[in-house]
Amino acid sequence: MKTSVPKLSDFLRLDQLELELVERMTIETRQFRRHDIIRAQGEPAREIFYLAEGWVGACVDIAAGSRQMVKIHLPSDLLGTPSLVLDGAAETLLALNAVTVEVIPASEFAKLFMSVPRLASAMFLAAQKERVMLMDRLTSVARTTAMQRLAAFLVLLHQRLAVINGKAEPAFDLPLSQEELADVLGITPVHANRTVAQLDETGLIERKGRRITIRDLPGLRSLGAVPERRFECDPQWKVTVPGTGWRSARA
Repeated sequence: MKTSVPKLSDFLRLDQLELELVERMTIETRQFRRHDIIRAQGEPAREIFYLAEGWVGACVDIAAGSRQMVKIHLPSDLLGTPSLVLDGAAETLLALNAVTVEVIPASEFAKLFMSVPRLASAMFLAAQKERVMLMDRLTSVARTTAMQRLAAFLVLLHQRLAVINGKAEPAFDLPLSQEELADVLGITPVHANRTVAQLDETGLIERKGRRITIRDLPGLRSLGAVPERRFECDPQWKVTVPGTGWRSARA
């Protein structure tokens, strides 16, 4: 699980021993084809998954028979962690292209939290970063136009891929179908196709099949109203001095 280093080291610089402990958590590797279900909503949530290769959609199944894709997972993401607080999986994990995951038993994940507090802190802070990004996406879907939503979505994908690859490449493949992209943006498939074409016409991006090239990142960010977020590495948390108690720590 060596590619997990960028994700876990976002906030705390992990040493070699800590990274080795993370690698030992996995018990097997599984591979999936496009549109295979990695785990269905409601199934027992006794394990989580490290995404080694490919893209995965986290989907919530609705009683009426439809499905809402609420998040796109990229390589180095941990999949299924929200379900650790439930007896059944909260979401369906859907392979969007060829996918390889490493399986981590929930019990091993719990042991890591108990035995290595720094790793627990790193994972906790990474989860808070993801929460901020989901808040931004929810705001975008609820309060902006379809073209703004698409612009914001592409900017955030570009940022996340830059972390994974170690550098910001202007072009990347978008493996989502027209229906899947519409699902993510909260619009109809026809509207999604029209919106991509309109954004292409602005010159901010160029689309060739599934290949997206960002021609003007500042312009795309401005159009999408994407907030500037500056995440701190090794944040200095205020801690209680032993023996002083909670009240004096707040003083």
